[in-house]
Amino acid sequence: MDWFVAWVAAIAALATSDDVRWAGVLGGLDDVRAEAFASADPELLGEVYVRGSSARASDAELIRDYERRGARVMGADLIVLSCKVGHASTDRVRLEVVDRLAEAHVEWDDGTTRTLPRDLPTRRVVTLMLTAHGWRIEN
Repeated sequence: MDWFVAWVAAIAALATSDDVRWAGVLGGLDDVRAEAFASADPELLGEVYVRGSSARASDAELIRDYERRGARVMGADLIVLSCKVGHASTDRVRLEVVDRLAEAHVEWDDGTTRTLPRDLPTRRVVTLMLTAHGWRIEN
């Protein structure tokens, strides 16, 4: 695990203040996303994604699927390992992100839990769009 800590520290040292700022914005949106999963409330995703986002539809369906089966996903936070601004304008920011799912688990209505599999760091491009209600994930 020492290699992982060293890798994260090296990436952090290379980050610019803009990179850190946008990682914070993305982290705030992800906190709301995790709350939507924990409370089984897909309506909260409106505070995360723009209307019509395919990721919003996918997350909402997953939340509803767990709820139908009597469960909620707890700890579904994405840990941002690196975030680099690819392109920015006044109303859109393209971020090159490496993240991974935190230690999440499913909590069933009967009180039992099941740990979800851990994933590896994933590289993705995230586009944020400025809306009347603040920054939201576009894709």
